[in-house]
Amino acid sequence: MPELTDFGMIYSAAGRILVLDLVMKDSLTGYIDDLQAFPDMQLSIRADMARELAAELLRYADAIDAGLHHPSLKFYL
Repeated sequence: MPELTDFGMIYSAAGRILVLDLVMKDSLTGYIDDLQAFPDMQLSIRADMARELAAELLRYADAIDAGLHHPSLKFYL
């Protein structure tokens, strides 16, 4: 699975969009020898969708800090 390692962005009031430059790597880097190469990506996102995404990311990051897991994740110990 790709893991975000760095990002940059530009934005336009005229287009009401943000353009994200995303740098990706294999999330298993350091654990396996046969890594998959993931290309860097560019993504455009509307300003309103960026606000919605940011709110959800913060909500879930807070849940992680509180020690919570998403209800659909199953852990077998």
